[in-house]
Amino acid sequence: MGTSLVITVLGDDAAKLDAAIDAAIAEIRRVEDVMTDWRPSELMRVNEHAGKGPWRAPEEVVRLIARGLEISEITGGAFDMTFASAGKLWSFKESPEALPSPSDVEAALRHVDWKRVEADLEANTVAMPEGFRIGLGGIAKGYGVDRAMDVLRRHGIKHAMVNAGGDLKALGLKRGKTWQIAIKHPRDRERVVAVLPVSNTCVVTSGDYERFFELDGRRYHHILDPRTGYPSTGCMSATVVAPDAAVADALATALCVLGPAEGLALVERIPRVEAIAIGMDGEVRVSSGLASHARDGSGR
Repeated sequence: MGTSLVITVLGDDAAKLDAAIDAAIAEIRRVEDVMTDWRPSELMRVNEHAGKGPWRAPEEVVRLIARGLEISEITGGAFDMTFASAGKLWSFKESPEALPSPSDVEAALRHVDWKRVEADLEANTVAMPEGFRIGLGGIAKGYGVDRAMDVLRRHGIKHAMVNAGGDLKALGLKRGKTWQIAIKHPRDRERVVAVLPVSNTCVVTSGDYERFFELDGRRYHHILDPRTGYPSTGCMSATVVAPDAAVADALATALCVLGPAEGLALVERIPRVEAIAIGMDGEVRVSSGLASHARDGSGR
């Protein structure tokens, strides 16, 4: 999934722990193979059949797309899997860096609209207009973390953490105490803005520092605003705490688009979800449930 992976498991049976880790890694690789849009996959088959009527896909792909559509509705479209129609115009791996033409972006935006995607959970089909394209980059990594943790639990693991490049899920305790997750400022990686004690929950952070380039003094990053086709300008980073890593992943992406004020107002309306939003001004803002865990500007 283009990121690092760290799986920590605690217990007394080394062979059991090793087997559980191997199975969890295999599951994440399986999820990547199914949902990547970088090479042939089940998701790519969905995209290839855009405009050709409903396409029958694996149940988990349809369910994840349906969940993504629900989050699109909740966030007013700030999370939109069809961003991929514009995302294909952007590359953060090539040199020298270049911007897509405004006319290309405008043309791509005609194929960005989550409301025109239909996911039928009974028939296990997905349908969307010709030219549309779904990208699961804002939700599949979290889903992979959820799946890996499910595998660990099926192997009898009671205390563990799965961390895929900032998408993490904690199970149980770390030697009798809650897992402690430090949230760092995106422009000062030595500065800890909050320490979150977590157990049996997920913490997902998205930001403009993961994949980006700078051109003429401006930062361009991989989290696109589906309304404009350009990199979002709402937050430097957004951290979401939620029971489900896939949901937290999608909401963190949405907050980067919405910005601190609108994003945190949204979070306050969603049960069992909290967030930390760092605006483009560098100011740290937190939802009400995390207020006691935030640190001041000196790091205290």
